[in-house]
Amino acid sequence: MANNLNVTELDFDEIKQNLKNYLKQQSEFNDYDFDGSGMSVLLDVLSYNTHYNALNAHYSLNEAFLDSAQIRGNVVTRAKLLGYTSRSTLSPRAIVNIVVLVSNADGQATPTLTVPRGAKLNTLLPSDSSEFQYVVFEEQQAVGVAVVIENVNYVQYTFSNVVIVEGTVRELKYRVDNDIENQKFQLSDFNSDTSTLKVRVQTNEEEEAFDIFTPFESLRNVNSASKVYYLQENSSGYYEIYFGDGVTGFKPSNNNIVTVDYIITEGRESNGANTFSMVDNIGGFSNITVTTVTASVGGADQETLESIRFNAPLTFTTQNRAVTSEDYAAIIKKEFSNIDSISTWGGEDNDPPEYGKVYVAVKPLLSASLTESEKNDITGSILKGKNVVSITPEIVDPNFTNLELDVNFKYNPNLTDRSAVELDSLVRDTVSDYNFNNLNKFDGVFRHSQLTRAIDNSDPSILNTIVRPRMFQNITPTQDSNGNMELQNFTLTFVAPIYTSSGSITYTLNSSAFGLATDPTGEYYFGDIVIAGSENRKVIIYKVVNNQNIIVNNDAGLIEPNIGKVTLHSFRPNNTNQIKITVIPNTLDLAPKRDQLISIDTNFLNITPEIDTIAVAGSSGSINYTNTSRFK
Repeated sequence: MANNLNVTELDFDEIKQNLKNYLKQQSEFNDYDFDGSGMSVLLDVLSYNTHYNALNAHYSLNEAFLDSAQIRGNVVTRAKLLGYTSRSTLSPRAIVNIVVLVSNADGQATPTLTVPRGAKLNTLLPSDSSEFQYVVFEEQQAVGVAVVIENVNYVQYTFSNVVIVEGTVRELKYRVDNDIENQKFQLSDFNSDTSTLKVRVQTNEEEEAFDIFTPFESLRNVNSASKVYYLQENSSGYYEIYFGDGVTGFKPSNNNIVTVDYIITEGRESNGANTFSMVDNIGGFSNITVTTVTASVGGADQETLESIRFNAPLTFTTQNRAVTSEDYAAIIKKEFSNIDSISTWGGEDNDPPEYGKVYVAVKPLLSASLTESEKNDITGSILKGKNVVSITPEIVDPNFTNLELDVNFKYNPNLTDRSAVELDSLVRDTVSDYNFNNLNKFDGVFRHSQLTRAIDNSDPSILNTIVRPRMFQNITPTQDSNGNMELQNFTLTFVAPIYTSSGSITYTLNSSAFGLATDPTGEYYFGDIVIAGSENRKVIIYKVVNNQNIIVNNDAGLIEPNIGKVTLHSFRPNNTNQIKITVIPNTLDLAPKRDQLISIDTNFLNITPEIDTIAVAGSSGSINYTNTSRFK
């Protein structure tokens, strides 16, 4: 009897054919090659069984690797082997000032007043009137101050810069049972914010004193007495904590009481909330005023599988140590949530070089720059102890270069049902999508051909597109403490060299109109003139009189075209209105460096649809065919 069976194929049809080939080598069974026979049905069953086993083995093997695993529990487990803990849902945080007024007439005022952790506030989002609850993150005390308001004596308690977080406080208690090997204490909510987690251990229920445990970060200085806890996500998607074994971290005793409390949150849903009102009273008093210092930011959904796959190897490479600039980015992304895009670079790559520093630029999710408290949080609690002692981290704000675009496209009306107005709207949406998907991040390059190709492909009738980009930044003049306008000085750095025509008297730089303190009613503009023997140009201020440009200040700054830099100095406008400064780039592809970001401002998106007369009328249409100029 033949015994050669080919077992290399995994496809169903190939498996069945191998079984048939095997049966051909024997004489005991017939009808194996007849699809209507009973033997053929048995071959189907054997083939399906083999096929299923092969698939199961394939999927099981995939789940053993971080790159290919699809089940979240397996991805989290593989990441844990690299020392990475997946990020939980994060609650938005806002900063408010809370003022409590207590009438002194009834003598109820106390020297101090305490707002407890968990005191409730609420907010209504202006976008859809959704209501969310916020709670005070940390207990805070205020000293009473006597004040008189409308001839009534009050005691005023001011709680300054109170951090509030969206969600509800959940408290859980567990009893330690050392008969359970590797006992874990699970947080009971999928949407728990582990960054708000507080862990306390008491000797028993009657004991009022407790020990506070802190999250484990590194083995440095951790011994048998260290009060640390370990955090992980389990295979069911819940977070859980556990304690040391008495060698690496303190091990609680039998029947100790573990108390954990944390915030249950809706994640990013209430990002941007900026109006809050107190729900709970404070110390029994309800005359409370809440003013917003910083709108809520930082809310985020639980870390996705792809994010874990990307960040876990990077974090493993850093080993929780910030040495290279990439290490700084990996650590900050792991522990700080309010990040849309991040860029890090060493001081040796700065302009000008600044040795002994590492620079970090962060674009937040909803605002243009981080708050001072967020910057201090990064340089303090997140990076402290991880960076090289001789290196000082510095957080810088993103430097936006906005783009104003002229989009001129020719189309054949015979190839579309859309009108010129509808094509205009379609192209506008295409540019907005390009801006959203490709720009507004530190590695977001404006690729001219990529944008024109997207516009050409947006409708079959569009035959060709010309896009003329111009770069601009807005400056906002400032006042002194007395409300008087100061002498203004600005340095603007664009993402590309600035186009100039050698010896040209045409202005390289343009601006919106502004007034001067010496002539508040006049309209003045920035321009520029040639500097003899130099590639640089001098910035001037002029006004238009009888269609003539009259220079009123012939030294208001400097343009350095080769490095895309504009310096404005020693001018005094009459108000704090923004002034738009516009230049033409010397290249059609624009790439940001270091802290630079590129964004298309759709308010300055000028779209001109034009019928292609040659496509419609052939060679006779060339008489009326027009070409689009390279410059406006």
